[in-house]
Amino acid sequence: MVTIKQMEKSDIAYAKSLTDIEGWGHLEEDFERFLSLDPAGCYVAWYDGERAGIVTSVSYGDRAFLGNLIVRKDRRGMGIGVKLMEEAIGHLDRRRMKTIELDGVFKAVQTYRLLGFKDKYLSLRFARQASEGSFNKEPNSVECVQDIEEILSFDRQKTGIDRKDFLMDLLNGQADTTYISRQRDICGYVVTRERETGVLHIGPMVAGDASTASDLMTAICAKHGDRNLTIGVPCIHTAAVSVVMKHGFLHRPPSLRMFRGSRMEYERNVYAIVSADAG
Repeated sequence: MVTIKQMEKSDIAYAKSLTDIEGWGHLEEDFERFLSLDPAGCYVAWYDGERAGIVTSVSYGDRAFLGNLIVRKDRRGMGIGVKLMEEAIGHLDRRRMKTIELDGVFKAVQTYRLLGFKDKYLSLRFARQASEGSFNKEPNSVECVQDIEEILSFDRQKTGIDRKDFLMDLLNGQADTTYISRQRDICGYVVTRERETGVLHIGPMVAGDASTASDLMTAICAKHGDRNLTIGVPCIHTAAVSVVMKHGFLHRPPSLRMFRGSRMEYERNVYAIVSADAG
């Protein structure tokens, strides 16, 4: 019998182990962040007294994002993933979310459609291999430790989404790897994060225009060009795709951005998503 329970701190190591199997590169701190922001929004499936799968959610005001839907390989085909999704969707519906989004792998798209999700656009993935060239290890952009509140205001202005709680938690943990582009005020910012797989992930990146985004990307590639880099980009943002490809990134298998509820348009200034599990 399948039972769905709220995820607890004692489940974090298990949750991470599932993402390790999938090769997603998550850290335990990623799950700690989800639980700290909404303890009731993440779930673990149990089957015959053993954990069998997980799903997470994160909310931004009246908008939410689902991610990390994983069912243990030997328990697939039993409807466990649907039960996990229904539990998470029910929680978000009770909180009266206007929209719920996710990045779906293609083999699960039909299931998501049956749960009420509609196709939005391809969520592109890019990677850039480490180069043997020489790189500038000095910061190329302004360290943002003292600018977190300004970044939060800028992000809300440019996306129309209230991501304050999530970004505050993220930026406090990445203060020395978050960079801004500034004229008088901030005109763009980018976060870089270590992943379990040893790659450096770029995102989120929000900028007022493509030129600013390109300057930020140039700075990141100059500083971290000796690292394998990854980034996710909405395919409808053609300027963002151009910026990424100009800096030597190559396509990796995409996923499908889907939504349930109202379709929200916020991508105009989003040059890199946070991640596939947080939007």
